[in-house]
Amino acid sequence: MRNGLLPGFELSVVRRHITFHKWRTLLSVAAVALAVAMSIIFISIQNGFSDFLFDIVFRFLPHITVSPPEGDDYLHLYRSIVDVCWALPGVVGVSPSLAAPATLSYKDKSENVAMMGIDPVQAERITQITQNMLQGEITSILGGKRIVMGQPLAKKLKVKMGDTVSAKFPDSVPVNLVVSGIFSFGYKEVDEGAAYVSQETARRFLNEGDVVTSIDIKLADPFQAQVAAAQLRSHGYNAKDWQELFPDIVRTLAFERTQNAITMLLLMIIATFGIASIMNMLVAEKTREIGMLMALGANPASIRRLFLLESGILGLIGAVSGCILGLVTCLLLSGVQIQNVTGEMMELPIALNPMDFVLFTILAVLLSIAAGYYPARKASLLDPVIALKG
Repeated sequence: MRNGLLPGFELSVVRRHITFHKWRTLLSVAAVALAVAMSIIFISIQNGFSDFLFDIVFRFLPHITVSPPEGDDYLHLYRSIVDVCWALPGVVGVSPSLAAPATLSYKDKSENVAMMGIDPVQAERITQITQNMLQGEITSILGGKRIVMGQPLAKKLKVKMGDTVSAKFPDSVPVNLVVSGIFSFGYKEVDEGAAYVSQETARRFLNEGDVVTSIDIKLADPFQAQVAAAQLRSHGYNAKDWQELFPDIVRTLAFERTQNAITMLLLMIIATFGIASIMNMLVAEKTREIGMLMALGANPASIRRLFLLESGILGLIGAVSGCILGLVTCLLLSGVQIQNVTGEMMELPIALNPMDFVLFTILAVLLSIAAGYYPARKASLLDPVIALKG
């Protein structure tokens, strides 16, 4: 035993330290458990909101949009561009549309919107609007002077199915439109700012011929949008991918990740300081015991290993407890109803990732060991004679 303590003996000493001061052990374990649990809750909510935002991008919004060249208002001879778009690898939908700025009025209410002239069949491949229709059908716009709008816009105008709204704008041909459908994507900019009419209605409103203002493209893999957009630009077309089209979503995701990473790091650091403080107190209290161990043949490396082992075990117990607490809390929170940006109620989005539990457990143990390093080194440098005197 002169060359160091046997591993079994080290474990028995650690076990005695942990069980002797139960309240102190409980406090250190609780500090790590709370930090891990809160980190798991934060990251799961962030993952949930990220999935929610990506779901909007991947399912309801275009991945690439081709717009008119700079200085032009419309895409002429757009059908040849549509053929080029369909030739791109991974394309699952191409939808030309004609956007007409309009002021919709009903009685004393008025709202400015982008009145989109679309082909419902082609647009369905991009927006999956059929799944988000609350009332009526998107194909109803093909039946003449009809309009489909978002629920928030309908509430602002105080209109319901069958009401007639007037659409006006400078240099346009005023038209009365019957509300034949109401949708909700759960995305404020779309639900409040856009309404759908047929392309024929939009062209008559603008007094234009067979032109469009944009061509929307949907890909099987949204993360190939940058490459596909670059290919279209190489053909001379003004193409932008979804990260350029919807920078707010990209900024929101980046901000949430940064904010949560800082919060989680601070929580873990606070917890490790708690363990460091407790281990430092333990060294002060166990000075005589450390001296006895050294007298029995324990070398400085063994003493360091003993206290580092104790720190790691405390961190591991705290991490596992925190994972369980975080999991239970997330499951309870998953049924909580919150209000989204459109005023509608939705369940709090929570996405549990098993790897997060593994990573936070490893991080907690490593930080706990790091926290115990100084007290462990301090204990290993004690003079055996002075330590025995206490």
